[in-house]
Amino acid sequence: MSFMRWTVALSLLFFAVPASAAGFDCAKASSQAEHLVCSSPDLSALDSKMSEAYKDAFNAAEETSKPRLLIEQRHWIRYVRDVCETNDCLDSAYKRRVDLLAKNSRVIFNSAACDIPDGKSCRSVVTFRDSAARIESFNQSLKKQRSEGVILGCDRLIDLPVGFKDSNHTFGAFCTLKEGGARRPVKICNDDMNGRFAMEPVVTGSNDELREFTDNKCYGG
Repeated sequence: MSFMRWTVALSLLFFAVPASAAGFDCAKASSQAEHLVCSSPDLSALDSKMSEAYKDAFNAAEETSKPRLLIEQRHWIRYVRDVCETNDCLDSAYKRRVDLLAKNSRVIFNSAACDIPDGKSCRSVVTFRDSAARIESFNQSLKKQRSEGVILGCDRLIDLPVGFKDSNHTFGAFCTLKEGGARRPVKICNDDMNGRFAMEPVVTGSNDELREFTDNKCYGG
């Protein structure tokens, strides 16, 4: 075989790897994120790993938790993965998703921790598994503020409940805001019951930053 034919053959083999390694059909890729995955062997391998982790997690979940896991996965694809515009963003998103799915939880629930000191006791901070669960509410708050921006997706979501049954809840998240043709990371919080709302640029992206912002700007009994 001539040198030219070897070059063409090797090129075809190289570009075929991502399509076969990804957990979805790259011939049907539609979003920018999917095209990035299909053009990167590393991301394709991560997508395949995530797909297997999701199947295992779905099989391990109790029947009552399966619908919740299905919605969570669809939200992750639309509001976390597909918001990414770079390989680094996708790499981080996939690895965090794989780590969560690998727990193979029988019951899908949000985790709560006693993280905010309140005198001699403390108040709970609930971290949502589904970080997109409040996007609609956040966008409604933006409309009330007559903002032209829209929240495309969120990659972290917390709740600061008052602490008794049927009480109000205060939600905060790190999200991606689109204004015109520009995107920027923001921290956003709202409380539908008391009408509080705030949005500011992200500084460090730490859990402490999100908790303090949500507590100071939107929390109320």
